[in-house]
Amino acid sequence: MIYSKFGESDVYVYSIPSRGVVCAMCYFGDELEVSFCAESTQEMIDHLSAHEKIGHSIPPNLPNLLIIDNPENYPDSLS
Repeated sequence: MIYSKFGESDVYVYSIPSRGVVCAMCYFGDELEVSFCAESTQEMIDHLSAHEKIGHSIPPNLPNLLIIDNPENYPDSLS
């Protein structure tokens, strides 16, 4: 699922079902690692908060959507 696209916001965030959520072409990345792959929903929410702190726009409902989709994106976190 794509949560956020460039043009609509300043971040491109998508999920890989059962594997997690990615911030693609992330501003915080470097030459070798241009995407941020969160190990948990909370880690991605914290990452997006860092984007907001430097003035990047993110969809206002994105953190809530990530929480709702946590069971699909991070099924192992429920055990």
